[in-house]
Amino acid sequence: MGTVAARAFAPPSPWRSVVRAMSQTGGASLLSGLLSMLATKIIAVTLGPAHVATLSTLQQLRQAAVTGSTLTGQTALVQGASSSTGRQRREFLRTVFCLMASATAVVVGVLLLAPGWAARQAGLPDDQEHLVVWLGVAVGLAGAYVYLTALLNSSGAIGALAVVQVAAPAAMAVLAYPIARMVAGGNDLWFVLLLSASSTAAVLAAAWALYRERAKLRDWLTGDGAWWNQAAARRFFAISGSMFASGAFSSWALLAVRARILDSEGMAAGGQFNAAWAISMNQAGLVLASMQTYYLPTLARSSDARQRSAHIERVLTIAAIGAGALIVALVALKPLVLSTLYSEEFSGAARYLRWTLAGDYLKITSWILSIPLVASANMRAFLSADLSAYGAFAGASFLLSHWFSTAESASIAFVVMYAVHLAVCGACLWTSGSFRPSARTSAVWLGGLAMVGLASAIFWRQS
Repeated sequence: MGTVAARAFAPPSPWRSVVRAMSQTGGASLLSGLLSMLATKIIAVTLGPAHVATLSTLQQLRQAAVTGSTLTGQTALVQGASSSTGRQRREFLRTVFCLMASATAVVVGVLLLAPGWAARQAGLPDDQEHLVVWLGVAVGLAGAYVYLTALLNSSGAIGALAVVQVAAPAAMAVLAYPIARMVAGGNDLWFVLLLSASSTAAVLAAAWALYRERAKLRDWLTGDGAWWNQAAARRFFAISGSMFASGAFSSWALLAVRARILDSEGMAAGGQFNAAWAISMNQAGLVLASMQTYYLPTLARSSDARQRSAHIERVLTIAAIGAGALIVALVALKPLVLSTLYSEEFSGAARYLRWTLAGDYLKITSWILSIPLVASANMRAFLSADLSAYGAFAGASFLLSHWFSTAESASIAFVVMYAVHLAVCGACLWTSGSFRPSARTSAVWLGGLAMVGLASAIFWRQS
């Protein structure tokens, strides 16, 4: 009887906890990805590659602006809130709110006062700089969404967070066709309305989820404590400062490469490159999003080095299996994926996708190895890895363009970028003794890499 009771009340195995958390957010990520693909498909079929390039460029510009408006602080916010309690956590959350609100005001002001400069940085034509002015609304809403979802993530409300992340793609899918018809009439400003509407849906969903969690979060947000704490600000910037530098540099590198593609090959080629890039990002994001809401907070709460190492190993093993299988399937079905998600006009994107899909396996692995650096606040190593990676991306894109087209050079540089990132993150964890994979985990990872390499070789000329 005692044995039965012990089994009944035994805590869930670590593997089961990881899989359960990944399945919750993974399901939401899959649905979000499908809805985003549906929205893109509608716009691609209705408007063609050139307008897909315009929308993608606006989205990239918004992401670059959000990097500034939030000080790239979502990860720092989750880490700080997860690893503190009581008044210390309350003052940390309030201080970060003040910092992000101030930064958002500055960034939106730049978009309002210098739209021409921002448009040129993104590669938008001169006649589209008016879009940048109104993009400030979407940027402000996206900043609010980052703060609210960081609270949900820190509180462990993974189920609620999974629901929230579907809101923006759902709004995009619902509005894609009417917006596309409006844009077809000759006014691209409707694209900005689409981005603002999807951000509004996301903020409302996050506010609703926080309201449902109000009993748990009441102590986090109300009670004694100051609205500004210098020590909390330093703690926040110890992580976000490095991530802001990394995010700003990566956003600049991506915008510069995209602008170069649009300038040298035109909007149609830019649209095909964006299609390959989006498919690659979405499928990698499916794997990463399925674990990130569980992975970082768990590492941040753990003070035992052996426990952290075991957790990294479990996540890496599961991700290698899942990512390897998903990438192999996409490699084999490139033409079908492009025609299904976009249209036959995007078939040329296959030559870019064959590179970015191969790079995704390295990206997923390197991300898993970079998060322990953040959880332990080793931001010098984190920043070194990111700057090295994006520096390699920008440099390789320029160098390879002597032999390949600008768009294909960027696709090859994607592989180079994450090979460098993986090498630096792995070396940092290895030399510090924070993580050294077991023979089993190494074999699983190498097996996944071999599968991806073999599939790429077999289907290389497929278009």
